[in-house]
Amino acid sequence: MAGSRPPSKIMIIRHAEKPPDPPNTKGPWDVQLKGKPGGGKSLIVHGWQRAGALNAFFAPYKSTPTSPGIVTPHHIYAASPKGTETQRPWETVTPLAAWLKYKQGSRFNVSYKIGDEKKLVKSVLKHSSPVLICWEHDHIMPDVMWDINEKYKITNYSSIPNPFPDVFYLVWVLDLSGNEYTWSSVNQNLLAGDVKPAKKKKAKAKSR
Repeated sequence: MAGSRPPSKIMIIRHAEKPPDPPNTKGPWDVQLKGKPGGGKSLIVHGWQRAGALNAFFAPYKSTPTSPGIVTPHHIYAASPKGTETQRPWETVTPLAAWLKYKQGSRFNVSYKIGDEKKLVKSVLKHSSPVLICWEHDHIMPDVMWDINEKYKITNYSSIPNPFPDVFYLVWVLDLSGNEYTWSSVNQNLLAGDVKPAKKKKAKAKSR
């Protein structure tokens, strides 16, 4: 049931990896869930690997998430795959929704069209328990974040990058305290490239 308070935690991710922007003649090529060509709208294999890995990140078997600030979502929202330029947000959370048995179209697994961010946020804020949103990154900031901030102040809103960084491994987290949210960013650390190698310190020259 909808609560009188907004979600205790809102987690927002970009869709997983996509084909290179055109002109692209060498791949990698995208593929749909059942193996058919994606026509430029779906995830590449690396993206499907990330989508599958999100199960253990958000909902490990008989356990709780180990990444600080991450919890198992009670509701999943994604950009609708119908009549849009991209299937990727919906595809990214499809394995997680199936793992959690959140049937598409139920109140646990909801889709809105890109451009309907206000409707999305209005629906999200009706829940009191944790929510995960998977969206197209150009519309996460400012669109989704701005609409949330209009309803419930994000205390460090001015610190949020605009636009959402052009990477696939971030989770933006909004934690509720009183009637305000605080934003933070969490690295998924799931696939090669998510973890940046530490910079090697230059050895100091020995004095003679």
